[in-house]
Amino acid sequence: MLANDLSAIHTCISDYFDALYTGDTALLMGKVFHPNAHLYAADMNGAFVDWPMDEFKAIIDGRQSPQANGADRDERIVMIDEAGPDTVMVKVEVLVGTREFVDYLSLLKLDGTWRIISKTCVMVNDRAQQKAAAE
Repeated sequence: MLANDLSAIHTCISDYFDALYTGDTALLMGKVFHPNAHLYAADMNGAFVDWPMDEFKAIIDGRQSPQANGADRDERIVMIDEAGPDTVMVKVEVLVGTREFVDYLSLLKLDGTWRIISKTCVMVNDRAQQKAAAE
């Protein structure tokens, strides 16, 4: 992988982390996600989630951001797997509020720009529930 591509991928993921923490949907939808991107997950009841970006945006816009709530910030890139010169899979761990997620982000390089085309995620822990159970 070329160094400038790796740097651009890191910038995209950094913008992703910033936008999730601050609730900046203009950054998230305008620069990070491709307009045709989708989010996939199984919800807490095991139902299939398939949200286009307008649904994901509405959810973020409808909640107070982790930053506004004074939540801790904790995120990291676990791995970047290059499938080809314009396709990578990035695994990240990210704290959103009190919920810890593992996200698999598929990125494509389109017209020279790396953007997320697909997000598949799972919540692995809720720190608030964990704290309540320990008390």
